[in-house]
Amino acid sequence: MNINKTRVGIFAILLSFLVLFSISATWADGKYGTDGFEVTGPNADSFTQLSANKGIQTIEKNKIPKKWKSYKDYAFQVAKGNKIKYKASINSGGDILVTNLKGMKVKGATIDFDDGTKKKTTKWISHTYKKTGWYLIKVKLNGTCTGYDIFGQSIKANGKIINGTKIYLVKVTDAPQLSLGKSQPITAGYYSQKSYRRGTIDYLVIKVANVGSKTSKATKISMWYQKSGDKNIGKIHPKLKKYTASAKLKALKPGKSTKIILRFKIPKKYSKIVKNLRLGTSSLKQISKRDALYVIN
Repeated sequence: MNINKTRVGIFAILLSFLVLFSISATWADGKYGTDGFEVTGPNADSFTQLSANKGIQTIEKNKIPKKWKSYKDYAFQVAKGNKIKYKASINSGGDILVTNLKGMKVKGATIDFDDGTKKKTTKWISHTYKKTGWYLIKVKLNGTCTGYDIFGQSIKANGKIINGTKIYLVKVTDAPQLSLGKSQPITAGYYSQKSYRRGTIDYLVIKVANVGSKTSKATKISMWYQKSGDKNIGKIHPKLKKYTASAKLKALKPGKSTKIILRFKIPKKYSKIVKNLRLGTSSLKQISKRDALYVIN
């Protein structure tokens, strides 16, 4: 035990010395340093990602076929016939060594949609899937940055990403897809100045849209408390069941949206001990429960 502590202490001293003066290291797939970095292969892959402007739904991992399980962390769902804009972009989080990238710029990129469409572009591009099924979208890019953090030290130097590649799994469906608005999907309301002053929310206004390709069925939206840190998605807080509430949601045609008022009490005395609020519908095939976790402070 004492030997391990001594080794950790020596490593910490050496690391501090390197950070104070200069850092320079070379791996098989890249060079890292305070004077810049250059990555290729798997190291470049961690800086590569696909962005989409709207119409994207997450897929619950247990609904992904076994043959596609290796892509479960990079999977999403879109509706057949929906025109969606995509863009190859740089992940500013970087990897374990280099993070918080600044001044990012994609120099060249290719997106292969796995349906016979392959486009080279550094800007937003539109794509529409015409057939249902599972597809693998392959993103490949070259890019640069003008600053980054390494070992917690902020560096003003250039970074270079060479042939970064990332593969996404997309499920194209011919079904309704209820989605909650990304910009303030839930707005709190009060019946009186007294409620407002006390911080007791009387109702919620919820935005819902059908981003799918078919008309959704009439259902209901429910809101309930869930224990913070509880991994069992959808489980109601055992002490706060009486605060569960729901409101009717009418059928929505593709591309249509609506607002519903849900009278859901959020007493101030629970605001500090319970942070997670779970939103769901009576027809879980129409909306992903993973998309419906909210924190109201």
